[in-house]
Amino acid sequence: MANGKLFTMKTLVTVDKFGRLVLPGSIRKALQITVPTAFQAEVVGNKVELSLIPDKSGAVLKKRKGLLVVSTGGKKFDAADAVQLIREERL
Repeated sequence: MANGKLFTMKTLVTVDKFGRLVLPGSIRKALQITVPTAFQAEVVGNKVELSLIPDKSGAVLKKRKGLLVVSTGGKKFDAADAVQLIREERL
């Protein structure tokens, strides 16, 4: 469910030789997934269900009119700390 709307989407996802899979951009965009993002994986019968684990800060990075905007849902957010964290993750 994204933006309160239930939708379905099918696409082929393959696993590489290292055991990784990549969610196609269309799925990431539909679910408004930004990186890094955590999922909970659960095996149900012969299916794997991935459930998004909400970011602890509740902050979501969105693009509006060509600008990147952080939406926190009214929660306190320190942009300088967030930028520093992203820089450290890149190293």
